[in-house]
Amino acid sequence: MTTAEKRKILFEGLNPLLKSNGYKLYKAGTDPSYVYFDGIVAQDFFFNFKSYGKITFSKIGITHYEVENYILDLDFFPEHFNDKKKYHLHTAYDWSSIGSHSFNATTHEEIEQGIELIKSYINGDGKLFLDNYLSLPNILERMDELDSEGILWHDRKNGGILAGTLDANFRALIISKLCNDTNYESKKAMVDLKLEKPNYANWKPYYEKLKIVLPSIQPKYNLDS
Repeated sequence: MTTAEKRKILFEGLNPLLKSNGYKLYKAGTDPSYVYFDGIVAQDFFFNFKSYGKITFSKIGITHYEVENYILDLDFFPEHFNDKKKYHLHTAYDWSSIGSHSFNATTHEEIEQGIELIKSYINGDGKLFLDNYLSLPNILERMDELDSEGILWHDRKNGGILAGTLDANFRALIISKLCNDTNYESKKAMVDLKLEKPNYANWKPYYEKLKIVLPSIQPKYNLDS
């Protein structure tokens, strides 16, 4: 079975569910994706069709543009993220889902079984993730839980919530400001200390640029009110 045939079966099986929920399918390239974008928040996940016969699918990522517009202004990431079409910088990512995200795809029957696996994720762990983290205050709450457990905000193996690598710390401070977080200064002090490490020197100019902007970010979610 050719990759084109596999893609046809897969997308014909998923389109009724996902397109009815507002997702758009981007079929071009090696990572076809489903993206929902309302101009403020994006949700997306993608596929890879492996040469050895399997299909893998990613977990869901959420993009909050009230956060990511500040990240994009740092001019660190590739230009295609500014298009806000197929590719979106993630704010939060479903690191916690533990189910299988790959399946054999050498026969029509195996792909149909894979479609059910994807639907199970979308309607199960994926829905739970979206229900929780389409809210920035809920993301902040999870960040604080991770702090209390000594876990990094973007820890991929231990239930982290933020997307990215060191730039997750930038997102953390923006979210903290937007949510009128009483622990903002302690979070910023922690990030300041981290960015002083010599091996992070290439990130420092972008952090300095962000620090100019941070004081002007006004709370949108006043958690103290």
